Amino acid sequence: MRTTDERFTYGDGGGTPAFLGTDGGAPPPSGVTPSPDGAAAPPAAPVLPPLHRAFLEHIVRDGGPEARYACACFVEQILADTAACRAAPAAAHALLDEVRRACLALAAAVADAPGQEASVPSAAFLQHAMASAVAQTAALWRAGAARDDATAEALLRHATDWKTPECYAYDLADLSPVHGQATTWLRETVPHGPVFVVGVRTGGSYLAPLWAAAVAARGRQAAAWTTLRPLRRAGRAELVPTETDRLPRALPPGTTVVAVDDQPDTGNTARAVRDALRRRFPAARDIVFASPGRVYHLDEDGLRPVVETSPVRTAPPRLWQSLAPADADRLTARARAHGVLPADGTPYRHVPFRGPFHERYGPPAGSAADADGAAAGPGPRRISPRNRPFSLVTDSGEGGAYHFRFAGTGPHGAGCAQVLDALGEFLPPVRHHLDGYLVTAHEPGLLPLGPALSGPSGPWRRRALDAVVRYWRGLEALGGLGEVDRAVVHDPRDRLDGALRRLRDRLDGPLPVDGAWLGRHLPRRAELGGIRGRLLRTSLPYSHQGWHWRVKVPAGAHEPVAVRRFGLDWVWGGVGSLESEIASFVVENRLDGACLDELRAALADDALLDAALDLAGEALWWNVKSWLRRCPAPDAAAARRIREDLDTLARYVADVR
Repeated sequence: MRTTDERFTYGDGGGTPAFLGTDGGAPPPSGVTPSPDGAAAPPAAPVLPPLHRAFLEHIVRDGGPEARYACACFVEQILADTAACRAAPAAAHALLDEVRRACLALAAAVADAPGQEASVPSAAFLQHAMASAVAQTAALWRAGAARDDATAEALLRHATDWKTPECYAYDLADLSPVHGQATTWLRETVPHGPVFVVGVRTGGSYLAPLWAAAVAARGRQAAAWTTLRPLRRAGRAELVPTETDRLPRALPPGTTVVAVDDQPDTGNTARAVRDALRRRFPAARDIVFASPGRVYHLDEDGLRPVVETSPVRTAPPRLWQSLAPADADRLTARARAHGVLPADGTPYRHVPFRGPFHERYGPPAGSAADADGAAAGPGPRRISPRNRPFSLVTDSGEGGAYHFRFAGTGPHGAGCAQVLDALGEFLPPVRHHLDGYLVTAHEPGLLPLGPALSGPSGPWRRRALDAVVRYWRGLEALGGLGEVDRAVVHDPRDRLDGALRRLRDRLDGPLPVDGAWLGRHLPRRAELGGIRGRLLRTSLPYSHQGWHWRVKVPAGAHEPVAVRRFGLDWVWGGVGSLESEIASFVVENRLDGACLDELRAALADDALLDAALDLAGEALWWNVKSWLRRCPAPDAAAARRIREDLDTLARYVADVR
């Protein structure tokens, strides 16, 4: 029987704490509120941003140790990024230590390790910690900590963002096997000597506590576990001195250091972490790296897996466990058992869904999207259902088709599903959530919105634009991340220029956009949070192109207009401003003057649209980024289409500005 440790109790110790209010939106009490360790919490903490508030509401409803664990780990990475700023107050460090102890306790509870009595932090403590973490971050933004300090700006941007860890998103891992992996490695590979666990954020915030709990259970802890944030500078990963300076000055003799992160790609981040840890602990017995299902050694030849286990449970089988090779019968059976498919016995076959992007530019060279697909069994391969959307269709066409797009598991995936349901007006009416997938029934009769808007004007066009504005307002209400310092800016021109240089090298030839065009059509400075100083979670990095907007044009003047927005889930997205959303929509759908006038009226905010039009050239960046990411080796035909599309975008931007 597990108990609740008084260290982790705050408020009433259960249920919905008073500071959330009945709708989850009330701020904590004003004035100084005592925290669980007796320290003073920040005064008058702000109302939680919508995403954070919804996440906490889900945690309270769920109540289980895995949900609480995910919440504690999320708070850890927010606090750790904030505390790494030079201007962070001592209270941030004190609360971070407390949250890390909570992560450790919850990791043991999740693993249900035999003989362990874990103290389970209360939901009230987690909500207090989340509110305090957000307040600390907001206070540093307001105090101007990011002005003229690139490191603080990068850290605060990480702290403000909403990052779904890979273990819930596209490098799937179940939590219990991670703890079991650590326990087995400790027993079989390093049977003696102390161990120091370091997580590499963000993934390490969710994975390292499971390793630390296994180490603590065997009495092998060399020091309290911690996390580090490598920052990208000129293409290199560098650690933050304020964090490395807070590492223990020395470790017990014979200590093995384990750095825990998501599955590595190039190994550059691991190399930067190893070098920093070597400088700090030259006498360490060894420095190894761990990710779900693998333990690595890093040598001159790179990262070398030395231990491989399964990162997932084999039962119950989930949809993504039937994808490699695709098993249509198992997929159909599971979908039908959960009411996703009609229970009429109609046979379905599996069809990979490539979408308009791949139809136009071709699949990735070497079928890269399939190479890292879902594992069929318990093997340790990277499990990436994100890269493998599919459809279940009938041979006869009767019974319709169902499209499956992975949107995330765990509490983060559940939060995404909640957002999708709230924005349901912009999705097909028949939809389900199963095993982390958004499943939609095929909806016939949809047309690309951009060409439809350019046709003859009519009442339906204004209603369609009103619907688009409702989407933006809904995104603000549901995907808001909070306010940022209005003085913090970025350079859209430099960002696009760098991407164009890479694209020019890849296509091995000139592009229709040059430095002169950039100078005319993109500003040097743009406010990070837009003219309102607000950040939101945006799906634009993966859903900017015009085909994501569809419409069912009504036959009669008074029939409703069905506007659809595909790819609106933000799990695969990033941080942006509302102006970026508006600018992308305008450019991708090539709105003419009359449509722009109607959009201005629908927005009822001239300043917002004008600010968006100033950023119209940014729409090119989203496209260039996609071509670089998804077309690693374009053939001659794809290269020609990329140049043509880039020219079309550039010409429209030049005309609209």
